[in-house]
Amino acid sequence: MASKEFYLFGYPIAHSASPALHNHCFEFLGTKSTYNLWSTSKVTEQMLAVIRDNGCGGAAVTMPLKTAIIPFLDDISPESRVTNACNTIVKVPTANGGVKLVGQNTDILGIRNALLSALKTQHPPRTILSDASAAYPPQSALAGSSAGLVIGGGATTRSTAHALTSLGLSPIFVINRDVDKVRTVMDAMPHTKFIHLRDPTDVENYLVGKHKPCVLMAVGCIPSFAPQTLAERMVYTTASAVLTVPYAMPESPTLLPYPTKRLFLEMPYKPLETIMYKVAAAHGWQVIDGIEAMIEQAFAQQRMWLRGVASVAIGSDSSITGAALEESARKLTRDRLSTVSSSSALVLAIEMMEVDRGEGKASAIPLQVKL
Repeated sequence: MASKEFYLFGYPIAHSASPALHNHCFEFLGTKSTYNLWSTSKVTEQMLAVIRDNGCGGAAVTMPLKTAIIPFLDDISPESRVTNACNTIVKVPTANGGVKLVGQNTDILGIRNALLSALKTQHPPRTILSDASAAYPPQSALAGSSAGLVIGGGATTRSTAHALTSLGLSPIFVINRDVDKVRTVMDAMPHTKFIHLRDPTDVENYLVGKHKPCVLMAVGCIPSFAPQTLAERMVYTTASAVLTVPYAMPESPTLLPYPTKRLFLEMPYKPLETIMYKVAAAHGWQVIDGIEAMIEQAFAQQRMWLRGVASVAIGSDSSITGAALEESARKLTRDRLSTVSSSSALVLAIEMMEVDRGEGKASAIPLQVKL
């Protein structure tokens, strides 16, 4: 692999753990490639020139640019299209010897692969394919369907819903205090069956009893702040109602084994054990912290950049990066983030020193939308 420059675009990003992780991977692979931060709140011509330069091997994009970058790309993956979000740019070779910029949403793979990894620990004798998808068929009519749960709203909720759907989970239940945000998610993903749980009564109506869906996996996407209002407290009350619904592992064989303990992925990791993390653990769910999802999405980026292919299959193929690299990078990242997550004051100080390169500059305007 030729040495290239890779970038993370967004703002604020000074606190990001991505440079340490990716630069460790590049060094492990024996290249002189580097991963650099480019702080900007706007898509600018300078930013686009950097991405298109032959010396750039690819890029990552974070807020507030995950949707704004899409019109400037040559193509986007089905995953980016369905979630209207791109966090990874892959430079894909073309037949005429050039490259095209293809957008992908590896947040989806971070969530899905973190859940699959946890499921593997529950079933060590079983072979669970990394690219398993649509693997949970409906259970018996008596037991109901296998469902997923998202606590939150916005872009992360869309990525989470798609990740859970790709595992064959449906419907996707959503807990959020803001009805309008939930409606926006539903309208953006009309192909997905969503059900909004507003309170414990909804939980009883939709999830308790015969022929009702069973939530196998849940993902928390809300910041860990102590609830102050009734609406905020109701989010935790409703989540607890879901988490306490009785569960007995089904016996019917599937492509994916059913979890012995249901899985809860908590996306925030500052602090590492958030309020929702503790609630889920107290109710007997196997909790996966958000560091694991962050690491898995970064591995998916590495695989796509190495192969020049922006597909789910490539992003999920751990043989591309190898077990030794992943074990080393995972330990480095977990050690770093476990320390940083306990020092919010340090993170705040870093963000205050960060300079937004896009501040005061006009956003770039695409000459044409190629999608």
